[in-house]
Amino acid sequence: MTLRHIVLTNQSSKNISFSDVSDVAQALQIQLDRDFTPIWGVRATVIPLDTGEAIPKSAWPMRIVDKPEGGLGIHLDKNHKPFAQIQDTDDWSVTASHELLEMLVDPFGHKFVRGPDMTPGSDGHLVSYLVEVGDPCENFSYTIGGVAVSDFVTPDYYNEASAAGTDFDFLTRLSKPYDVPGGCYISWIDPLDGQWHQKQTDGTFVRSKEEVDPKRNPRDDRDALLGDEDDGLRHDLSRIRRKYLPAALKRSA
Repeated sequence: MTLRHIVLTNQSSKNISFSDVSDVAQALQIQLDRDFTPIWGVRATVIPLDTGEAIPKSAWPMRIVDKPEGGLGIHLDKNHKPFAQIQDTDDWSVTASHELLEMLVDPFGHKFVRGPDMTPGSDGHLVSYLVEVGDPCENFSYTIGGVAVSDFVTPDYYNEASAAGTDFDFLTRLSKPYDVPGGCYISWIDPLDGQWHQKQTDGTFVRSKEEVDPKRNPRDDRDALLGDEDDGLRHDLSRIRRKYLPAALKRSA
């Protein structure tokens, strides 16, 4: 099992102390070792860096930033190495957890699973879902040592034949495979039209106007062709939680 090396650093203008960065890194390490690795089988060390410290060449960086370049989330640099950008909001630790877990499961943005089309009125033919382990349950979080971290789906989330009683996400908020509550989203490619489709955070279903570009990284292609509803709401996890969390709490009651 490959051991990835992740560094967490504050590059924003917000006064986030090294102590706070270290506390979050420690919580993320506990989440990985205790909760995530046993389910998904990926391992990593999470190291905090103080402001101005150089990022080791072998490490995958997670940067807290004021304004992201190319949008929030996970991207690939010129050497095809993944990095994550985290908005410097009050609950940035949840976003850091979300991006960390997704980066470890699909660092290069091209992992798909086959499942039934969820579009209303569909015949349920098989489509290719992009594996993003935080997006279908991104409203939900829990705390480790006082630090808030993100919920995540399990591999059984992508198995439509999962038995009753199966856990589809770590916090067991999701009731069935491919469940996507308000404030959460999922993306897929339909082989019948060669286009991106998505159930968005507001519950609507959309598809791209153009076909998939096979020369572009799938995750980037999805973002380029579908855009972002509500001025970037999909990747702004803090705004999503503020907007949809009351409904999420009712759902979990």
